[in-house]
Amino acid sequence: MPWWHPHTVASTARLPYASPVTKIEARKLLTFLAATAILASCSGTSTTIPIAWRNPALEATAFKKVFVIGVGENEAGRRLFEDTFAKALSEQGTAAQASWGLLPQSTRLTEEQIRGAIDGGSFDGIVISRLLSVDQQQQYVPPSSYAVPTASYGYGYYGYYGTSYAVVHEPGYYKTNTTFRVETNLYSAATAALVWSGQSETLNPESLDDVIDSMTAAVAKRLNEERLIQ
Repeated sequence: MPWWHPHTVASTARLPYASPVTKIEARKLLTFLAATAILASCSGTSTTIPIAWRNPALEATAFKKVFVIGVGENEAGRRLFEDTFAKALSEQGTAAQASWGLLPQSTRLTEEQIRGAIDGGSFDGIVISRLLSVDQQQQYVPPSSYAVPTASYGYGYYGYYGTSYAVVHEPGYYKTNTTFRVETNLYSAATAALVWSGQSETLNPESLDDVIDSMTAAVAKRLNEERLIQ
């Protein structure tokens, strides 16, 4: 399955003698704050690279012009991926070009076609990416309790003490985590040798664009950190 075919993807001033906050009001406040926190946490998609290998025989290799190939038969998806990856590599300081500009066909490319495009464009490196899997797993989030501070004035010390904290209990629940795993290989154009290989994991993306943006940025940054591009 080509990896770009997803099947998922005004403040109010407080009066000096304000009324004490009830447990119902505290629960509403907590629910609102929790929802806000969840939305905020979803705004940024995380991509990690837990598995990576570098050819020890090519430690000093660094590429200046990279040819980007996305494996897939969907033309629009391939173009989107390659353009985004080329941009991410360029932002890390190396020249990069999407393969579709020289090889626009969506069918399987031959070695002669790829070699001709590489030689004609004077590329010294090639990156090829493919989807490995899209996994979904259930995760149980255990129940929890929250202490919500409240204010109580004018009701004596015990009124203040008794309403200082409203405890709200949230039940446990299950949530589904979706992980996109993509493999990216970096090759030398001169020798066709594999220089670097990495498997990235993108967790709970909001959309296909989100997967591509996060994954390509993470891999490009990693290649730059390992001084494989310049």
